[in-house]
Amino acid sequence: MLVIYRPQRGKKFSAHAQWLKLEAKKHAIQLYWYATSGHFETDLERLKHLASRSTQVVVLGGDGTLNLAVNAIAGTDVVLSLLPCGTGNDFSRQFGYSSRHWRDTIFSGKARKIDVGQVGHRYFINIAGIGFNADVVSTMGGKKPFGKLSYGLTGALKLVRYKGVVIDYGHGSHATMMCLFSNGRHFAAGLTPAPNASIDDGMLQVMTISMVAWYKRLVCFTLMLFGLHTRLPWVTVQQCQQLEVKTPGLPVEADGDLIATTPVNVRCKAALLQFKVLNSP
Repeated sequence: MLVIYRPQRGKKFSAHAQWLKLEAKKHAIQLYWYATSGHFETDLERLKHLASRSTQVVVLGGDGTLNLAVNAIAGTDVVLSLLPCGTGNDFSRQFGYSSRHWRDTIFSGKARKIDVGQVGHRYFINIAGIGFNADVVSTMGGKKPFGKLSYGLTGALKLVRYKGVVIDYGHGSHATMMCLFSNGRHFAAGLTPAPNASIDDGMLQVMTISMVAWYKRLVCFTLMLFGLHTRLPWVTVQQCQQLEVKTPGLPVEADGDLIATTPVNVRCKAALLQFKVLNSP
């Protein structure tokens, strides 16, 4: 069993790691630990090689580490498991599992085929986006000095002054604050931009927020805490399997990292990943 983790010293990480070692010993399973280096391409090549020798990969971390694992094994027979202990843990939120539940999935759970998104040649498992969210991630530069509050604090500081982007989908240009392509439901350490997204329906939920006055943006993000923003007239939601963004030079963020620059094709790759879940609800 291959275990992928980002070196850290958090209490949840240490507790999960110790539990995993003890349980693996009980089940007579050999664990192979891989510490990520922070260099995506280097880690990806190494993990593709290591995962080819495994039947199950366990991610001990958050959305960024999960994204790396997905890119290494999507489309293969390797099963992916998760013990969430990152900063945001947004993908894991939609399951409503406790730490005990996640542990139960490792050795006795069932594999569920789920969708992944794709931007160019790069996969994402949760949410990708263009505009405000990409600008926030770019400003943070991978640093999270206040833990999961870092997303909210950085976003709050930029919300009023953000100038927006013009996005061309091939049928006209639109002044946009943010466009999200959602496989999962949550992002930014707890916001719910895609309350009706599903990880196994073969579709991405595309949410677009038009460029509006600052107080309307504030209303939108406040309602997004509860997934109620989709009722606003300046928010549009649609489902699609593929969408082309033709505007050049816009950064694309996915699962908490900048992964590409437009123009890009964004696709849903149905049932591409085997993911461990509980045997029963």
